[in-house]
Amino acid sequence: MNKMKKGVALLLAAILVLALAACGGTAAPSGSAGGSTEGGAASAPAREDLNFAFIAESQELDPAKTSDTLTYIVLSQVFDTLVRIEADGSIAPWLAKDWTVSEDGKEVIFEIQEGVTFHNGDPLTMEDVVFSLNRAIASPQAAKFTAVFSGAEKVDEKSVKVTLPNAYAPFLYSIGNPCMGIVSEKAVNEFGDDFGRNPVGTGAYKYVDWVSGEKMTLTRNDAWWHGPAPIKDVTLRFISDAGTAAISLEKGEIDVLFKSATSDRDTLMANSNLNYYEWPSALCYHVSFNNGENSVFKDRALREAVSYAIDPEAILIGGLDGIGEVLEFMTSPAAFGYDPDFKQNEYNPEKAKQLLEAAGYPTDGSLTVRIRTNQAASYAGPCEIIQEQLRQIGITATVDKLERATYLDEVTRNFDYDITFYVITALIPDADYTMYTRLHSSMLGAGNNFTQTNIPELDKVLDQARTSQNEAERKELYAEAAQITKDYATLIPICTGRYNIVANKNLKGVVEHAIDLHYMYDYSWE
Repeated sequence: MNKMKKGVALLLAAILVLALAACGGTAAPSGSAGGSTEGGAASAPAREDLNFAFIAESQELDPAKTSDTLTYIVLSQVFDTLVRIEADGSIAPWLAKDWTVSEDGKEVIFEIQEGVTFHNGDPLTMEDVVFSLNRAIASPQAAKFTAVFSGAEKVDEKSVKVTLPNAYAPFLYSIGNPCMGIVSEKAVNEFGDDFGRNPVGTGAYKYVDWVSGEKMTLTRNDAWWHGPAPIKDVTLRFISDAGTAAISLEKGEIDVLFKSATSDRDTLMANSNLNYYEWPSALCYHVSFNNGENSVFKDRALREAVSYAIDPEAILIGGLDGIGEVLEFMTSPAAFGYDPDFKQNEYNPEKAKQLLEAAGYPTDGSLTVRIRTNQAASYAGPCEIIQEQLRQIGITATVDKLERATYLDEVTRNFDYDITFYVITALIPDADYTMYTRLHSSMLGAGNNFTQTNIPELDKVLDQARTSQNEAERKELYAEAAQITKDYATLIPICTGRYNIVANKNLKGVVEHAIDLHYMYDYSWE
């Protein structure tokens, strides 16, 4: 690894580690880490199965068509990326065993592991790698990671070159995101649009089947280049009700629960048969207004008035049980460019009413708006708080709770809503990731800029911030972008949260991950 490459990787790791430490984050396991069989009898053979539960369901398993954290976790088991984002936020070699960055930062040559095969037995070729990367680069769903790249090409039989139009410091986080997982070109051509239900990668686990609304089954790839995983069979269970999922965990029906509800936190932490892990997140919860022509919030004056009716602290306490911190800048405190001194409009319902009346809107309840939300408690609860805050200034709001896949389609892709409450995770520790994704006009659609923000002045600032090589200038530009966003009231940052994952105490290898990726192939039973 050349000096430049090492410097980039170490710098990015340090940014995440120091920022997370500054948030005061530590794991909060209940009981001991791991467990042992009591008594003197010979221990039973280690289990070879795992039941891992999500309180939602993936839509498909096509890396280039994925834009959500839950599916990224599943993809990480089936597809390998060129580099791996480690639990502490550092970057490690993975399918690429080494890489070299040009002096201007615009070219990266990756040397690929030899002897790698796909789940169908075909050898991994440089053509597969180039195809996978270019497919992700061209994908609207992956654009929040891949728009920083120009393309990929084969160098020789063991290496590929990736080019960037401009140097981009955190590019390795983009390369390591599961949306850039390496796929079989042959399988993609064979299955076409159905590849997401017939995934073929090089990862630790092979796809077996999928029962919609219930579960997905994976089995160990014994030919995995990194060596067979300790656990043979993995069942991913989809349990939409958080309370039911918690009960299943306590009964031992599932072994791991990803993102348990805050209402179950104390009970799960007190259970001596479980380890409860909790740590500071890279989450950025925000209220989004639909700025498009088909929404009442196309009117900037209305958005500004309502911005004074939103009380982030009440949303955090009443909707998220106070687990997190109020956030006034549109990125995580762990990300470069975050400005702790930036302030949003103050909570002032009387001023909100005055601005409504000045803009010609009634405050007698006759103005109605639609709040549409993911039905999960972490979104639906805050939306009910927002509904009440709007009622207090004379706006009637309905709350429409949608199953996750429907929400993603209707709200984040088809823009069928007036207000929503959602989250973006700083999967790249840089303000560019959250602000460019949610606010730049080039990111309209595909689950990214679903507020339909289209402000040329803002686009220009975000473009400058993305390409500048001067850190001080970049920070100033992100502060300017935050001010433009506040002036137009396109969305309102609300709070950060905390990650959690709860597991059977006898399951080893479960760790707190800086950006909430989890590698089940590292798990094993005592």
